[in-house]
Amino acid sequence: METKQFHFQLAPTSWLTMVRQLFAKYELDTANAGITYTLDIVPTQGEDLLLTVDPDRIEQVYANIIYNAIKFSPSGGFIDVRVEIRDEPCEILIRVTDTGVGISEEDLPHIFERFYKVSKSRSNSGGSGLGLAIAKEIVQYHGGQIWAESRLGKGCSISFSLPLHRV
Repeated sequence: METKQFHFQLAPTSWLTMVRQLFAKYELDTANAGITYTLDIVPTQGEDLLLTVDPDRIEQVYANIIYNAIKFSPSGGFIDVRVEIRDEPCEILIRVTDTGVGISEEDLPHIFERFYKVSKSRSNSGGSGLGLAIAKEIVQYHGGQIWAESRLGKGCSISFSLPLHRV
């Protein structure tokens, strides 16, 4: 799936409204999985900043990250969404951290490649190995970056950034 195959409808969007809507949309899914789901918005003076994004595509990115976090976290685990605004460059950073099984050091550099599936405890979970590759393409189309940090057995953090601009 290359971004050429997607149709993007970019629109100015309030970052705060978008974050709250994305978070709320997955509260029931996390609750049903027995996972504590929290939102931490770092205080900022940037309420007047906007994203120029396709909200449906950014939701696709977020959904992929959240569903992976749910899939690989045990009941009783945690998923924390932390949001902060950075000045240089002016961007929003969204970090989703879970208490799941984590990703090994050797697998970590490859998780955004198409059809790559992490081995061992994660391999029996289904999925096509396309979700994070598609998320990467969408984020990059919007001028952002996506990356992961993890240690096997210690959970995972998937972060992405998107450029912001003033009203």
